Amino acid sequence: MANYGLIGAAIAVVIAALTYGVPLFFAEYFPWRSLLKQRDGKPTVVTKSYSGRTALITGANGAYGSRAAKMFAHRDIDTLILVDVMDCGPLKEEIEAELSATKKPKANILVWKIDMMTFAGCQELGKKARELKNLDHVLLTAGILSFKRRESPEGWETSIQVNYLSTALVALFLVPLMKSSPTNLAPPVLTFVTSFGIYPTSYTLSLPKRGSYLKHLSNNKDGLQQAHQYGRSKALLLYFTRELAARVSTAKGLPQKVTINSADPGSSWTPLTSPNQDKLIPRLIMNFSARDPRYGAAVLVNGASASADAHGQIMQDFDTAAYPPFMERKSGHVAQQRVWEETRAEFEAKVPEIKSVYEMLHGKSDK
Repeated sequence: MANYGLIGAAIAVVIAALTYGVPLFFAEYFPWRSLLKQRDGKPTVVTKSYSGRTALITGANGAYGSRAAKMFAHRDIDTLILVDVMDCGPLKEEIEAELSATKKPKANILVWKIDMMTFAGCQELGKKARELKNLDHVLLTAGILSFKRRESPEGWETSIQVNYLSTALVALFLVPLMKSSPTNLAPPVLTFVTSFGIYPTSYTLSLPKRGSYLKHLSNNKDGLQQAHQYGRSKALLLYFTRELAARVSTAKGLPQKVTINSADPGSSWTPLTSPNQDKLIPRLIMNFSARDPRYGAAVLVNGASASADAHGQIMQDFDTAAYPPFMERKSGHVAQQRVWEETRAEFEAKVPEIKSVYEMLHGKSDK
């Protein structure tokens, strides 16, 4: 009888683990329901016309950025700014040819280059943006995926440099410059790009007992640690986005309130993700969830066109998504403050002109 009791107890443990443990595991590390929903989703751009407005896209030569640029252009955008480390001249010519062929109004397309490996490159973008009369939509798609560890000239692992630090710095330069055009009755929108890649790397994001959190994540090694860097850099960006949204809500001195959000385009086979073809698990995940990148681009454009209700939200195909579970815990909010404060210290030390933006976001008493 005792053996039967032990067997029964073991079965109960297994059932409990399958009933509760497995769903919890997937909620933490692999949001398969969301990925499946995105794979089958076919969103389109909701806004019919961007007439009179200005949109700026970083990573404009990328699979998402280039498609998003065309979506804005084919919906009557007045001024379109294509920003990339590579020359966007050919993309500009392609868009102009498409508009001419369809007899649509030609947009004023500006081509700007940016070096996102350096803070100076971000500063240069900020200076150029001061020339704009209005800035309605900012879509920050620029990013890299690197399986080999390298350091930027600023001393950071390159994924964290480009996907997090430089993207955050660009946002800080642009937010005070954002202002809706006369034809746009909604607040201007700045949209970051987030990723489900945050989830499988979440167990590597715990705070160190001492020292810099950012340096702890940047001072990684090749191999498995480097394979996590894309997700970790995107987690840092999501922490920053949520804090920036909260700060903007109470900031004084902005010419206009700005909607800050994130958009999750889902997954697609693109030049950025193509290295995953050679890696079994990433390839299986991509094959499970990938869709045509035009649908992801539509999500991003919709995110950058969202109403003020989307402030601080994560936008997906047809609705908003919850923040990852680890970010909602007390430890996640502690980590968010560390990310914000350490990032501020890094930027103010190397980019002194950004101090005025932080003062606006914090209040002068917080200098």
